Amino acid sequence: MYIKLSLHFTKKNIFGFTVRNTYNQALRISSLNLAGGSGSNYRLNVNGTPGKYFSDVEIGANDSIWIFVEVTVDPNNINTPLIVEDAIIFNTNGHVQNLPLTAYGQDAHFYPSSNCGEQKSQCTPLFKLKDCNGTSNSLHWINDKPYVIDGYAILDSGYTLTVDPGVRIHFNTNSGLIVLNTAKLIVNGTLADPVTFQGARLGEAFKDIPGQWDRIWFSTITSIDLSVCPVNDGIVTGKGPSGNIINYSIIKNGYVGIQSDSLVPSVLPAITINNTILKNFASTAFYGQGSSVAANNCVFANSGEYLGALYYGGAYSFLHCTFANYWSNSNRTTPSLYFQNYFTTIRPLNAYFGNCIIYGNQDNEVALDSFPVAGHPEYFDFKFDHTLFKMDNETFGSGGSHYPGSIRNSDPRFKNIDINYYKIDSTSIAVNLGLQSITDTNPTVLGTDIEGKTRPAAGTSPDAGAYEDDNQ
Repeated sequence: MYIKLSLHFTKKNIFGFTVRNTYNQALRISSLNLAGGSGSNYRLNVNGTPGKYFSDVEIGANDSIWIFVEVTVDPNNINTPLIVEDAIIFNTNGHVQNLPLTAYGQDAHFYPSSNCGEQKSQCTPLFKLKDCNGTSNSLHWINDKPYVIDGYAILDSGYTLTVDPGVRIHFNTNSGLIVLNTAKLIVNGTLADPVTFQGARLGEAFKDIPGQWDRIWFSTITSIDLSVCPVNDGIVTGKGPSGNIINYSIIKNGYVGIQSDSLVPSVLPAITINNTILKNFASTAFYGQGSSVAANNCVFANSGEYLGALYYGGAYSFLHCTFANYWSNSNRTTPSLYFQNYFTTIRPLNAYFGNCIIYGNQDNEVALDSFPVAGHPEYFDFKFDHTLFKMDNETFGSGGSHYPGSIRNSDPRFKNIDINYYKIDSTSIAVNLGLQSITDTNPTVLGTDIEGKTRPAAGTSPDAGAYEDDNQ
């Protein structure tokens, strides 16, 4: 037998197991102790009794006992993960058995901090991020230790949070990041060192589990008074944040990936998202409410409801993006993409998908929910331009100007949907499907694919989606 306690961002881990006596008579364990003795980082609890050494432990015939193991992993400001090992030694009538113990732990920046003085709500798990070293409204997270958020961290209006390459941001259950109106989030991930947003449980069993935290939310709210209960929240009529940038990030395993709200048209995108993967969400990878968002070389994958839900109109540009939904955790009944153009009034929608792939395991992966306005096609303006997409005949209708150069209902032949890897193989119909002029609208970003491969290969057209085929 071997016990392995997974990496977690607290100093204490607890694990329990049973020791069973399969004989028809009582069994007496002469001694049960930790090999590390009194100085061990581990502690035991045997059938409700704590300690590190036990003698004459009796297990009744065909009965069992519980043993709980607790370990303290104190990194003492060491930034690299620590491994703490020991063993439980069982001596049963002179027969000695060892049960190895291995625990992993790591120091981290914890929010809210006990010594930073963030303003915290008394009624909900909300707190405002502050500069702990002074009075600046500019926060800078460097890549030294992971950042662990317990509750909803609010980036207040007028504040800027800059995140360096390679930073890992972890959220506990019912936790997230809320960016208020006029606040700004700048995420500077790189191809070699992407920024990661995910849950705080890092064991192998949790690596692909959706719903471990809530979301990154760009809100129309200008201010939140944490002294008032309940705290005001939700979407309000107003302009949301603008100028936010997310580069080379992996956002995964939450309830919603990114939510962006705005009920006032904006010339500038609320968020520009480049070379980013959003995957494994219990609900939705990207949720827009009347917002203005530009996404380039991004992957939206594997969500229980939508990959992209575009409510209340807005302006959206997706270039060389892959939407791939092969959700299998439950019975998904929603399409990957949903468009809608009304709130309390009709609101114009402009949604453009250039050189993209939109596919999944439903018969129809696009839903169009329009409130028509006679003589005003701009109120529900969408276009799939040189895009491979999946749509049933009823939704597709007569086609026409909405789908120039596009292909419908042909398998993109992704490399490995089981591990969320959505590169296409050389036989895919998406190879060379893209239009060069779309790629050229943003050559700095789109001149290479999400893995850094030059787009397009010499003498060819660009492939649709976020990845270029390897064989060109």
